[in-house]
Amino acid sequence: MSHEQRSRSRSPSSNPFNQTLDALPYYDRDLESPQHQRQYCCRTVRSPRSQRTRSLKLLPPPLSSPPALRGEINSLIAIELRSILPPSSSASQQPTNLTHLPAPRSLPISISASSPLLASELARARSKKPLPSTIGLDTTRYAMPDPPTENADDLEAWERAYKSSLAQLEHQRLRSMNGHLLAQPFGANAWKVHNYALENTLQRVDAQLQSERDQVDDLNRKRKAEQDKAGEILTSLEKKWTELVSGNMQLEIGCMTLEAQVAELQARHAELSHRLQTSA
Repeated sequence: MSHEQRSRSRSPSSNPFNQTLDALPYYDRDLESPQHQRQYCCRTVRSPRSQRTRSLKLLPPPLSSPPALRGEINSLIAIELRSILPPSSSASQQPTNLTHLPAPRSLPISISASSPLLASELARARSKKPLPSTIGLDTTRYAMPDPPTENADDLEAWERAYKSSLAQLEHQRLRSMNGHLLAQPFGANAWKVHNYALENTLQRVDAQLQSERDQVDDLNRKRKAEQDKAGEILTSLEKKWTELVSGNMQLEIGCMTLEAQVAELQARHAELSHRLQTSA
């Protein structure tokens, strides 16, 4: 039985995947066909990390400019910098301020006149005066002072102090709750530990996957060696079978030739016997 006969020993209709099965794919070189290579590439599973490595290898190399072109680029940059930056006393000293730049444009008068608050704030900013305490951040909201001595009997002062204490108590409660949430598996450190554990798991799975691939490669090498050995035996048996079939055909042809000669001699004998009888 030849390689083609072994490949066609089972019809595609009997295969649920509609593919021709072969007992010795390595020996018959079926795995080297383009169709099988495409199917193997489609079935091959690669890890995301190896895909990223292969995709990075496919990126084009960074552009490198010739030395002459690089010098011309540097000269153009120097000319542009000289036109923007002010002249300095020494070549090594670089300007550290923006006095050489044009002054900022002032707001239109219509905008300042339309908002007295904006006009007063711009005037305060020009004069570099500090922000008034009445407008700035009220720090009394973050403290719980007692009413002054002169207002010790003032009900409204005690109500303001009471409301301030309630606000401070709510703020401390929120801080305590946030602290408990951070201590539980909801804080940043917990997520970092979780991500570290996931990375370790990924590394372990990648190592296991590589080990399985190595085992598959070793098994395929062993199968290839066994199939090559079995293929040599099949080839020698096919050669002997061909020789025996050829010998049988030659014997059959010889027998048919002898039978034709015997039939011809028998006919000749019958003809001669008939002539002798008629002549007597």
